[in-house]
Amino acid sequence: MAKTPPTNSEFKENIVHTIANRPYSIYLINIPADMKLALYQHWHDEIEIFFLKKGEVDFFIEEKCFHLKEGEAILIPPNLLHMALNSHNNECCFYAFLFSPVLFSESYANSYYNRFVQPLKHNGRLYIYHFSQNIAWHNEVLRLLNQIFLFYNRPNINSWELDLHGLLFQLWNLYYNNHMILIDLSSTYQKLYDKLKLSIDYIHKHYADDLNLELLAKQSGLCKETFCRYFKKLTGESPFTYIIRYRIRKSCEILLNTNIKITEVANQCGFYNISYYNRTFMQYIKCSPSKYRKQHIASQN
Repeated sequence: MAKTPPTNSEFKENIVHTIANRPYSIYLINIPADMKLALYQHWHDEIEIFFLKKGEVDFFIEEKCFHLKEGEAILIPPNLLHMALNSHNNECCFYAFLFSPVLFSESYANSYYNRFVQPLKHNGRLYIYHFSQNIAWHNEVLRLLNQIFLFYNRPNINSWELDLHGLLFQLWNLYYNNHMILIDLSSTYQKLYDKLKLSIDYIHKHYADDLNLELLAKQSGLCKETFCRYFKKLTGESPFTYIIRYRIRKSCEILLNTNIKITEVANQCGFYNISYYNRTFMQYIKCSPSKYRKQHIASQN
């Protein structure tokens, strides 16, 4: 019998991450030495902290790669495509702690939520963070994580729920004061998103078309220069980098859900030069389109 795929056709994870209807969950996963894929490619609405208890992995978030060693962790903001490879063929073991931003909105007034959490939803790539063991505040974060993981599979959530919340809030205080506050853009995110929403929606609907700055800026009633400045401030990248990344992501969906030729996949996603498509795909996904399709077909079987 075929297994139910863990993600939908757009790579959103199908799993509901809750413990007793609370908006968080803790997982402990063991990976044998001969398993190359340590964590399948996916995204979700929750914030995730991945902690490597044993081994080494290469962790990919969108086009970025992070090498994680034993005892290190990485924070993945919502809605970012991520996966991990057991590149060194060692036994690996990791914890994953996932929690919904709702957890904070229930505790903070809106103004505080907008400052402490909301930025991760709009410009998550700026807020990815790798915690190593050679910085004092990182060590404190890792210590708090290890305390959180003691609640893995523990029964009677009513007896420890507030302890978990307290540990998470201490962790978030360290992360906010040592990383988020340095970016210092949070108060402007919602205003920027409201200004650019029509342009972003246009990109998502017409990503395969020949797009230019004048056309995109026009959707939001802005001049080119203002549009580019606002877009970079909101997303952390230029409009064209955002478009290329979105096209690659859409091409991944087509590769896995159809058997059409790769040249046609490229054309459907706005890449009319197959060599450029292959190079760009390799840059973002770390393998060729044909290998990507074969690997995922094999994993589903």
